[in-house]
Amino acid sequence: YMSSAVAHFGEWRIKPSGRLPIFIRYINNAFILEHAEKSDLHSALPNRVYVNHMVYWPATEYNKFEAELVGHLETNDGWYEKYVISELVRAEYFYKRGLELRATDWSKKTNQEIYDILSKHIAEYRILIPAWYCQYPMDEYFEDKIETKLLEYLPNDNPYYRKLVLILTDPKEMTEVSEERWKLVQMARDFFEANEDLDNLSVKAKNRINEHLDKFAYINRGLATSKPYNFEDMLNRIKEMKKQVAEGKKMANLIYEASAQKVADEYKWAIEKIKPKADFLHSINLARDHSYLRNRRVEAFFNADYGASFAYSEVAKRANFNEDYIMEISLFEMFDFLTKNKPLPSAEEMKVRMGDYAMTVKDGVTTLITDKQQMNELAEKYSVTVNKVDEIQGKMACLGGIIRGRAKIVLDKSEIGKVERGDILVAQFTTPDYVPAMEKAVAIVADQGGLSSHAAIVSRELGVPCVIATMNGTRVIHDGDLLEIDAQKGLVKILKRA
Repeated sequence: YMSSAVAHFGEWRIKPSGRLPIFIRYINNAFILEHAEKSDLHSALPNRVYVNHMVYWPATEYNKFEAELVGHLETNDGWYEKYVISELVRAEYFYKRGLELRATDWSKKTNQEIYDILSKHIAEYRILIPAWYCQYPMDEYFEDKIETKLLEYLPNDNPYYRKLVLILTDPKEMTEVSEERWKLVQMARDFFEANEDLDNLSVKAKNRINEHLDKFAYINRGLATSKPYNFEDMLNRIKEMKKQVAEGKKMANLIYEASAQKVADEYKWAIEKIKPKADFLHSINLARDHSYLRNRRVEAFFNADYGASFAYSEVAKRANFNEDYIMEISLFEMFDFLTKNKPLPSAEEMKVRMGDYAMTVKDGVTTLITDKQQMNELAEKYSVTVNKVDEIQGKMACLGGIIRGRAKIVLDKSEIGKVERGDILVAQFTTPDYVPAMEKAVAIVADQGGLSSHAAIVSRELGVPCVIATMNGTRVIHDGDLLEIDAQKGLVKILKRA
């Protein structure tokens, strides 16, 4: 194993993958050369297997792709700067596309019109996929670069070394996920100062929450993995802040922790502390650009998908199909219904899919597998041996002291409700829709992710100790295990098994 988002495992490169809906996986599997070339890439990942929440790529293909990216970054040939600009333009286009799709009255469109709009939308969406996978090698590259360069300025046992690495890999500006939290904390302060009764809000307060939802509800939908934020969600998060204040947290500190000002202050402090030379400053700027782009692109994907979700709901309605299952059908099943009026899968079939599924992708062509025997055969062929250990080493993404708490394993958005105040959230990775659970957790442990990953950045905004890149955390730790996190060393100890 390497401490990489995408680990080496024999002839495979593997990555924890969560449980994405089937429909989204059909789109995300589109990493073929034709799409890669639109991002000025000359290698692709057209083959993969997805089973047991893990993705397996042939190492030969993945290594070639990784080498191409690192080659550009090492030779500093200008490819990366162009890539950042073009990907940001695409992200903004997609974000706006989401707003347009959301404003469309789908009930007035014919099936053919819905098909025309969606097929164009998804074709555009697929062109973004190769760049999505660039973030993993880049995370690692920039992290290593900053860590190595920083050693020229101070030793790694310097008490500020780790803090500096974290600050120098922060996004260069606020993303919408950060802005949402910042605005919500300010709203909470205003409610507390106005003595709002949180169980019986004034009309003014209700309107303010609804305005907030209008802009930010999409964040919680993720990539079709959960429902958008609703009124109740926001109220619960505000109540959570009230509890924190009652326990002695200062409101001003909660607001500052979530602000762009904190990031700016810390960056200024870091630069004054090390006074980097031009070459190091250049690396820092690239790392901060990467961190911003990586997180902004996720938001754009989420917003575009949220916009399209209103079309998917309309399809479910017309097909007399359970709306909650519409993202568990394949692209072709949806398109066949719209163009040929073919029925969508039966309730029995959907029940099987909701249990579990596997996928193989060969030369960019996706095959869905729900047959138990075939899935077991795949699981046997592609399985990761996990040693029984009581200590796991990861990387610190947000500093803290020694924290103890009960582990709550969250492999899926549907499970975030089990995280209660004082628990330690253990996930393969986090996405913006994990925030309500992260706000309650005393610490966060993630199998994967670099310092610019969602878990790392949000944990720093929340001031919650976080250990990333444990690789096997979700498979070694069990629900209810008593954990001790040393957030200075990135060490996770299992003190007592549940």
